[in-house]
Amino acid sequence: MQYKHVFLPNYTLGVDAYHELPTLTAAYGRKVVFIGGKTALTKASLPVKQQLENNDFQVLDILWYGGEATLEHVESLKREKSVQESNIIFAFGGGKAIDTCKVLSDQLQKPLFVFPTIASTCASVTSVCAMYTPQGAFDSLYWRKKPAEHAFINTKIIAEAPVKYLWAGIGDTLAKGYEPEFSSRGRELDYYNSLGIALSKLCQQPLVKYGEQALQDVKEKKASKALEETILPIIINTGLVSNHVINDYNSCLAHALCYGFSSIPKVESSHLHGEMVSYGVLVQLMLDQQYKELENLLPFYEAIQLPTSYQHFHVDRKDMEKVFEKALSVNDIKVASTAITKEKIQKAVEALEQYTA
Repeated sequence: MQYKHVFLPNYTLGVDAYHELPTLTAAYGRKVVFIGGKTALTKASLPVKQQLENNDFQVLDILWYGGEATLEHVESLKREKSVQESNIIFAFGGGKAIDTCKVLSDQLQKPLFVFPTIASTCASVTSVCAMYTPQGAFDSLYWRKKPAEHAFINTKIIAEAPVKYLWAGIGDTLAKGYEPEFSSRGRELDYYNSLGIALSKLCQQPLVKYGEQALQDVKEKKASKALEETILPIIINTGLVSNHVINDYNSCLAHALCYGFSSIPKVESSHLHGEMVSYGVLVQLMLDQQYKELENLLPFYEAIQLPTSYQHFHVDRKDMEKVFEKALSVNDIKVASTAITKEKIQKAVEALEQYTA
């Protein structure tokens, strides 16, 4: 028998996103464990807990996810009595906290509900989980059987988060506007991949239109239309693309370079994932000779101060050799519209330095 499962993400968005929480989760049980980042739990756990306890749910425990998305932290959480006794896992935070809980809930076969407190990745609505080493370097991908049961995206909480996370989320999402098409170009695509590639165009366009205003609104801690129009591509559109395309088309050089940068401890500790990816977008466009797209993007990069040079990360040309080596070792670049070699990456990096000088 041949068949294909497609599980699409469910979500609630708005300043009152937690209002229907008890109704949407009651069928899964009444014993809940909260897991997330420390700041995220401080910001979001209380309003969620109030909604639950007012409707006869029991919150068994509130646990820190460990600070890094590692399989070691997943194993540690498995040993927690509250996790074992819970009916449902609630995940709070950004991509690493949510991905940790995605792996945990998948291995324990428990339903998962997610509460992103920043708009920085599509982790809330995807099946894929990016796992890291305890030292913070990218390790591997883990594929959950399906996305979380529901994502509750509270725009008020996201508006009150540090603006750097939305900024990095914009940088990460820009890549989804280019990587899938670059990877899949020239190949025959089935329905699912064609749909994902078509949707990927909506990961870039709204950000250029609304992103600058959304960042200003977050600086003022204001939930606005511009913020909603920016959150949706970052969390939802990218997730829809990821859930439809094969992994070969899900990312390419922009993310490979990010993983290269993450292999340098001083960069990994001081810069955000989407910040590194956004630089990789420009390198990929240069390698692909997409000069018109570069011209269209650079004013936006300059307006919101995304990096246009590797020097932004306080590394020199010698450091970049390690970035190239790591980038060439990951699977992200194995499928692309052109063979990606060290020489091509080097030339693209150097050409970008001259182009943006």
